[in-house]
Amino acid sequence: MHGAVALTDAWLRKDSSRDIAVYVVWSPQLGAREKNVASASSLVPDSRARHYWDAGKLVGGAFQPVLGLPIPAWDTWMLFDRNAVWHGNTPPNPTWWEHQLSVGPPALHLDPARFASHAEALETERRPAR
Repeated sequence: MHGAVALTDAWLRKDSSRDIAVYVVWSPQLGAREKNVASASSLVPDSRARHYWDAGKLVGGAFQPVLGLPIPAWDTWMLFDRNAVWHGNTPPNPTWWEHQLSVGPPALHLDPARFASHAEALETERRPAR
């Protein structure tokens, strides 16, 4: 939950671009339940954010091999190019990702400022040249 607030503060509140889509997928890690989503969504109150409940942890399981994790992906943040498409059972590779897992790569442990920097760089790449 701390990561959601930190990313909102470090990135979303500072970037007013309407060209950003934020998908927040909540799953039943650490005892969470669907009824908790409404209050948890207040941690990412940005109007560009869409919140989803994944009771079966299907999204985390799908991203586990993509990210090379030994467990389903949760407590992870991913950036995707605007052309990313999910085909069949295989999700797209993120252009950047970070996590708060004890088993993930230490070099990719969540750093909100670094994540925001990667998000801003990705957005800059998308802007048409003037």
